[in-house]
Amino acid sequence: MIFQEKIWNIKEYNKIKAKQLAEKLNISPLVAGILIERGFGDVKSAKNFIYGSEKPFNDPFLLKGMAKAVDRIELAISKGDQITIYGDYDVDGITASSLLYLYLKGRGGRVNTYIPNRKSEGYGLDAEALKHVSHGGTNLVITVDCGISAVTEVIGAPENMDIIITDHHTVPEQLPPAYAIINPKQKDCTYPFKELSGVGMAFKLCQALEKSSEWDKFIELVALGTVADIVSLIGENREIVRLGLKAMEKTKLPGLIALMDASGCPKENISSENISFVIAPRLNAVGRLEHAQLAVELLVTEDKDKAFKIASELNRENSIRQDISRSIQCEAEDLLAKEEHIDTAIVLGSKGWHAGVIGIVASRLVDKYHLPTILLSISGGIAKGSCRSIPALNMYDALAYVGDLLTQFGGHSQAAGLTLPEDKLAEFTVRFKEYVRKTVMPSDFLPKQEIDCIPDTAITMDVMNQINLLKPFGCSNAEPVFAFKNILIRNPRAIGKEKNHLRFTVYDGNTYKCVMWSKAGLLPFLCENSLVNMAFTLRINNCNDEMQFYAEDICFNGLVIGDYRRFRKKNELLQNIIRSTDGITVYVNDIKEYKGPKGANIALYGDVPINKTVVLYDLPKTPLRGIFRQFADVKIAILLYNGADKAVAMKSLEQSYPNRLRMVAAYKKMMEVLHGGSVDINSLDSSIISENAILIMEELGFITRNGDTINLGSIKKCSLEDSPLYCRLQQEGKQLATCYTENMCIREELLQWSN
Repeated sequence: MIFQEKIWNIKEYNKIKAKQLAEKLNISPLVAGILIERGFGDVKSAKNFIYGSEKPFNDPFLLKGMAKAVDRIELAISKGDQITIYGDYDVDGITASSLLYLYLKGRGGRVNTYIPNRKSEGYGLDAEALKHVSHGGTNLVITVDCGISAVTEVIGAPENMDIIITDHHTVPEQLPPAYAIINPKQKDCTYPFKELSGVGMAFKLCQALEKSSEWDKFIELVALGTVADIVSLIGENREIVRLGLKAMEKTKLPGLIALMDASGCPKENISSENISFVIAPRLNAVGRLEHAQLAVELLVTEDKDKAFKIASELNRENSIRQDISRSIQCEAEDLLAKEEHIDTAIVLGSKGWHAGVIGIVASRLVDKYHLPTILLSISGGIAKGSCRSIPALNMYDALAYVGDLLTQFGGHSQAAGLTLPEDKLAEFTVRFKEYVRKTVMPSDFLPKQEIDCIPDTAITMDVMNQINLLKPFGCSNAEPVFAFKNILIRNPRAIGKEKNHLRFTVYDGNTYKCVMWSKAGLLPFLCENSLVNMAFTLRINNCNDEMQFYAEDICFNGLVIGDYRRFRKKNELLQNIIRSTDGITVYVNDIKEYKGPKGANIALYGDVPINKTVVLYDLPKTPLRGIFRQFADVKIAILLYNGADKAVAMKSLEQSYPNRLRMVAAYKKMMEVLHGGSVDINSLDSSIISENAILIMEELGFITRNGDTINLGSIKKCSLEDSPLYCRLQQEGKQLATCYTENMCIREELLQWSN
């Protein structure tokens, strides 16, 4: 995707009400307005949101099945029965397993954990695994973050085994016949908050066993899993994360301390972003590449040396995971490059892809193309996939539509997993895309940018501190996004080791420093003093304690110009544009001479464009500023002609519009070949004696022509300027040379011409 602006949704709130709420809470009207817009418009709810509730947690016994589960667990503890906690290999499952293990062990229970191997056992309960733990003496299994769909596995479990399921995923029509099921999404469950994570459910179980809804020991683990699982950070989840982030700063868990040290996580003012981008990826990495049991061992160990060794190993695994994900993304892009057009959805599979990493790459492709994406790892005739969606498509429902082809599937509306036979993959792809095409409106494929407000005052450090009252940020409480309109971009440049980020300043009477992550591809569209609208978030730069703007989107005013005149592989770039853009017009000087990729409308300069996106493929022979004036209805113009095109054009110019030196060379060569008499015009070296040179010499009487035969004319002393054709060609040539030079002008001039 070369360039794609987002659709901005600028929210509006009642400024009078915001001012009134701000006065009552002694906060900024800006923050009060955001609270109102997010549904916290009265004093009590707004105060609880900002400062926390006096009673942050609901009674755990409101959860259906909780009382029965607690009685069974208490019995197991009192009898000394072996309890196995069966978890999942992501951060939510890892932290849930660790939390419940630490609690039950603290209660004197005989407890161990079992995390399935992602590659060999896959997600959820595994029949052979249940047999294995049964042979080890377990007669009570407690699932965390899994099990709600394991009907067959529970039915086939050993007879002497009771299974308690704690889960938070979507509840299927048929439930497993477990001893007890705790999931707030059950139809007849009266628990008031339905958005707890897997570790949140384990936390409620611990509270119930403790007989206290105020119990919050190990809440740093609950916060870690809650943020990592991207559940809504409102209600009980917000309280969990708020308290958990503070507890993380003072944690006594050796494993968590070692992990924070190894990852470079700050020890103070820890944010949900630190969890999402620093700590969680390292816990996830080991589950993706090796075995997540190692991560559980890290979080539950009391041995500092062991914790240090495991944390170092997780750091190493994360680096390997990053390398693998980059490689898979390159391969996925290569596969996409072979598709005629990228639309509706992306479904790709390969036998070489690591099943534990493809979900990360799927998320990146969704970010890039804004299409539902499924990537599959194929091995032994089985395809295991990770799915990521766009807001308009419920991925779980989409998979259910083709469920007859699937061996297994489960997950959420925006992320899911599936397994199917390899020989069903082609049919699955067709039917899945068919469902997406019928379900999602064309406008829903366009990325959206939510804007909380357009500030009407200068952004200051005091405003920044006020915005921090809304933390922790996350799902359903996103970091506030603001916007500037009609501001100037200055000094844009690529930064970073791979030059894939942008740094620039913006000016609206005040100057602000900006960074834009992973958007260096926008650089061809930016030039000094570009007038743009910009969506952004605000943070404090920990390196210098300065306020830092982070651009989320840049929206251009008027014609958007992408300047790729320094890009040499223009056919490769054009192929990408054609493949990922619905309808483009490619402008050339001669349609018959066009040798670029197919799939676009090819037009001559001067033709009226029929598409909103146009590509200037050949170096125009008319001034660019005039061409731009014809693009009244065009949104994006891509300049693909380059320095090589100019070199060819200038060489052709010398041929077609010979100057004095070339005429002297042509005259000498002509006299040389005519020394023996007449000559056939087709035998002449056209690189020295061009058609126009022949016409000029004929006009001056140096030669005569009879069809294709050239004869020697009268040799007389005269000036080249005596030839009207030569004079006219000199003028035309100079104009064309000036046009070519002007059309390769500096980017700032493009800005003036496009406005």
